[in-house]
Amino acid sequence: MGEIKSTLDLVLEKTKNLTLSSEEKETQKQKEIENRIIGMVQKYQDGILSQNQLITDYEFLKKDFNIPQNNSLIVQITQRIDPDQDSQPLLELLQEYCAIDTAAIEKIIENFRKEYITASQNRIERLRDDLAKQHSISGSAVLPNLDVDEKWRQKIGELRAGYEDQLNQVKDNLLGTRS
Repeated sequence: MGEIKSTLDLVLEKTKNLTLSSEEKETQKQKEIENRIIGMVQKYQDGILSQNQLITDYEFLKKDFNIPQNNSLIVQITQRIDPDQDSQPLLELLQEYCAIDTAAIEKIIENFRKEYITASQNRIERLRDDLAKQHSISGSAVLPNLDVDEKWRQKIGELRAGYEDQLNQVKDNLLGTRS
């Protein structure tokens, strides 16, 4: 009587003589390094890893995979910098571990936040005026909801896009000078 084979057995039998080329092995290695760095930085951002723990884990990774430079770590950190979020821990990591001057990034974030606050205050005042004129709703308790205002969402989208372009230029320059 014939033996009944599982799908896994059939697949393993068909692929047992296949091997990866050196390019494929290198690609897999780079992908594994990238995924591990992504995981470390995410845990750091989530507060699961302290800066010292992240550095220790990264140093082990560098040793295990013979990583000569910190470019992969820098890329992962800079990709997570967002002017809307608290990026201070990421900036500290860039400064302290990667020895990168983050003044330009900090200035862009500061300018974004100032412009955001000014724009939001102006829009709130404009919406209060509109409510008072159109619906006779006024007073110190009136606080328009910017999240549902289409003009505000469009304005803040444009504002973010402009600052993200500036941030991306600075990030590209950082990586260009470290290669």
